[in-house]
Amino acid sequence: MTSKGTLKSAEWLVLGLVVLATISIGIEPEPEAEVDLEVTHMSGTVTLSTRASMNALGLDDFDRGAKATVEMQVQGVVSADCANCTGISMQGQVNVTELQGGPGGMGRVEAQLSVLHLREFTGVDLIEREWLTFDWDAGSLSTQWDVLIVHNPPLWQPEDRYNAAFSENESRTGPWILIDALLDNSQHVLGCLPDTFTCNSGSQADIDITSVLEPVKPAVEIVHPSPWIQLDNVSSTNQTPTKTGQIREILEIGEQSLDLQAWCLDGDQSVDSAQAWSVNGSRSTAVAPMGIYLEALALPSTSFTPVAGTWTEIDQTDRGCASLVDETGNLRLAVSIS
Repeated sequence: MTSKGTLKSAEWLVLGLVVLATISIGIEPEPEAEVDLEVTHMSGTVTLSTRASMNALGLDDFDRGAKATVEMQVQGVVSADCANCTGISMQGQVNVTELQGGPGGMGRVEAQLSVLHLREFTGVDLIEREWLTFDWDAGSLSTQWDVLIVHNPPLWQPEDRYNAAFSENESRTGPWILIDALLDNSQHVLGCLPDTFTCNSGSQADIDITSVLEPVKPAVEIVHPSPWIQLDNVSSTNQTPTKTGQIREILEIGEQSLDLQAWCLDGDQSVDSAQAWSVNGSRSTAVAPMGIYLEALALPSTSFTPVAGTWTEIDQTDRGCASLVDETGNLRLAVSIS
């Protein structure tokens, strides 16, 4: 696939996942229920009222305000090559309509979305690694994101924290949100995208998504995500990479560095441009500004706190890769956009 530009920051990868109803986990039942439930289907609409939400779907050339209609099937998965890895796979159709201001005659985009979120556990409720894949198949607008997050120390996420996060029909500080548990084991969420100006609690909600919960089914075994490869003998170039450039916004970038620590999913392609910077790890940044909606829909959200180290970006012919390596030489975050 051909990259059609990067998002304004890596946070909007997760926004893209939310916009397209991406990730789900099993949840604990209410005390009176005697069966575990999990999300099996998600549907609804998202009005892309912000510039960043349009760019998240490769719609940089169009005006804000398009509408994405989502129909996604959800399936629990386990890895064939990792005994402690479990996650969610989602497949479905996304139709984007009401496109304006872009190329003539293009008022609608029909896309297939495939999403994988896999987590490797160590101990009870401790996550050591996470893999995220977001495959947006929409012809010339197609793009694929692959993300690896390494938590050191492991990230603690208690299994029942999603249930305790919200009460029904209640809004929280931050983006406006309304949660309604329906009688048929569904969860309905209305809300606003971050930084939107036209959204309100009446008829102008940006997000209108319903998740359907059913008894837990056996997980499907899948092939483990492709391994990340450390590239040797990569040197800085006069040209700064562009394919993953705006991910730098979530980091406190310092001076340029000659110590490139490049990681990518493809070690065979030539490197067209490469650059590295030192990173200040003092900022505490969550990857997911939309985590409030993930939890409201009984979905897992993830986060990453930048650490001090080296941030390296490279552009290959068909892919851009970026990686954060800490001061001890360990890979902590890797992103590929193709």
